[in-house]
Amino acid sequence: MDQQLSGITEDSFLGGKLRLFQPKKGFRAGLDSVLLAASVNAKSGENVFEIGAGVGTVLFCLMNRIPGLNATAIEIMPEYHSLLLINAKRNKFKANLILGDLFTNEKLKKESFDQIFFNPPYYPVSSYKISDNKLLEIAHIEYPGILKQMLSYALKRCNPYGYITLIHRPARISEILSILKDGAGDIKILPIVSSNSKITSRIIIRARKSAKGETKLLNPLVLYKNTKNMNLKKKYTSEIQKILKKGRGLNF
Repeated sequence: MDQQLSGITEDSFLGGKLRLFQPKKGFRAGLDSVLLAASVNAKSGENVFEIGAGVGTVLFCLMNRIPGLNATAIEIMPEYHSLLLINAKRNKFKANLILGDLFTNEKLKKESFDQIFFNPPYYPVSSYKISDNKLLEIAHIEYPGILKQMLSYALKRCNPYGYITLIHRPARISEILSILKDGAGDIKILPIVSSNSKITSRIIIRARKSAKGETKLLNPLVLYKNTKNMNLKKKYTSEIQKILKKGRGLNF
């Protein structure tokens, strides 16, 4: 086993409905992954595809909420892919879990999907402190042009009137919209804010291929209950608790 995966933890999601192995060092799935899964408005029987599945947190949270999906995912790192396979088996999910490069995989070039979703790298390589942890860097570092490549690929492989959903930093909203505008519409932008600060930390964007609807900026999703005592531990709002503990979806 890869030296960087010699330390593995078993973590629970959705109130214990999912138990997933993930590395101690490297990308560790958390709130972003669960919120992304909750934002995918899939229906039973649809073909869904995750780009960069990691250990499977987003995909398996979605499959837990919506049974009967025809699920496909791709992961480029063998270390994560091995855990992805193990996690699928342990949680009794059946999916086509591909090891490989999204842009060169021949089988995927013949496929199309009703839902495509991903949690892309967030941090520009120019501002990221490079370390020797390749498992963390592959998930965090955004190399020039990769966001456009991923979105363009999603637009090509998505069925007409299917959906593309991603989570990102608000600083990238203009670029994301500029890429989507020629192939998708009915775009909805969901800001995610903490509580007292009201600063948007993330955005979830969902676009519908071939649609002509207007772009809508939605009311923010608030993570924590407001409190005047800054020394108290933050508590999630009831809506967030239902997503994290019960696997509820986001209705937008």
